[in-house]
Amino acid sequence: MKKLNRDSFYKVETPEEALEIYFQHDTDLYGRVKNKIIDWNSLKVLEIGAGGRVWTGFFILQGAKVTCVDTCEQILKGNAKLHPKAKFILTDATTVKLNEKFDFIFVKDVIKHIKDDIKFLQNMNKHLNDNGLIFITTQNSFSLNYIVEGFWNFIRGERNWCGWDYTHVRFYNLKTLRKKLEETCFQVKKWFGCYYFPYKFILGLFYTILRKEYKEPRYQVLHPVELLNLHDKWPFNIMGWSIGVVAEKVGNPKV
Repeated sequence: MKKLNRDSFYKVETPEEALEIYFQHDTDLYGRVKNKIIDWNSLKVLEIGAGGRVWTGFFILQGAKVTCVDTCEQILKGNAKLHPKAKFILTDATTVKLNEKFDFIFVKDVIKHIKDDIKFLQNMNKHLNDNGLIFITTQNSFSLNYIVEGFWNFIRGERNWCGWDYTHVRFYNLKTLRKKLEETCFQVKKWFGCYYFPYKFILGLFYTILRKEYKEPRYQVLHPVELLNLHDKWPFNIMGWSIGVVAEKVGNPKV
């Protein structure tokens, strides 16, 4: 099967095409392992950047009432075809206004795309019940992959490199993400990480040099931290290329 660009589902014209691309991106070992951290305990879920089904289906199987928000019409339509029990809203999560509150807000790999992340977090706070939880994953500047791949791009002259996706606007780390959560009345409950050894970059470099097709390895040896369940233990919980946090609403932000 042809390997498709991870962002190209935003550019297609049909739900079927969008789903095909989304599934290719979100079913690799990296994607599965890094989301083991979820400890289900909510009934009403707001899923931000819902994409094409993977976590919407998981939440529904737990018996949750799910509301999905996304800015990509086709991927949202594709998800809706698969999960008619969920509610789907085509809008920007930074400004969305829903007449209900939720127990759990799921923000997987989305905040790094958002220009005004403080405004976004304030809006998410407004949509949470008291003591509700928000789950966020994003790319981490305190990681081996950032050092290795960031340095490579720097010496190539790409001074504004911001990760694997041209729509990313920033990196985060333990310090910056905690500060923004605290500014918007969240208290960190748990950190976790994923993707510690930068094999994707290394293989990509050899591909560039040798011009040969390669397939991403799925050998478990490349994920020892995750497979030994150390991804939420210090210092691994703050060192993955993907850094994640579960935070609790502890107040109402001043806007």
